Amino acid sequence: MSVPVTDPAQLPPAFEKALNSGNLDEVLDLFAPGAVMRTVTGETVTGQALRDYTAGSIAGNAHLSNGPSRVVAGGDIALLSEEWTMEITTPDGHRRKATGTTANVARRSPDGTWRMAVLNPLGTA
Repeated sequence: MSVPVTDPAQLPPAFEKALNSGNLDEVLDLFAPGAVMRTVTGETVTGQALRDYTAGSIAGNAHLSNGPSRVVAGGDIALLSEEWTMEITTPDGHRRKATGTTANVARRSPDGTWRMAVLNPLGTA
């Protein structure tokens, strides 16, 4: 992690910056061990599949824009929600735009840093 995330509200802008810079390792470092993501297609990915999905987003020149975050934290767990827009080039070469509202769960690590444990970019949709 290039800059330790010590406040869960810092996670969405850190994720946006890392993804937009195309830095796969920096994005993955924001994930807690065993993190799981529900993709925009409804698939659930973790482990190598999460890495591959993230790498595919970077390969598609993804550009993420997050709106203001809402954070509710209690102890070592936080619920984060924000509106987002992402533009990405699909494998067929078309540029696509998607939007949503997240419902993500972050967890504080023993070292005091926060990482994403559950990523749900479509929230309750």
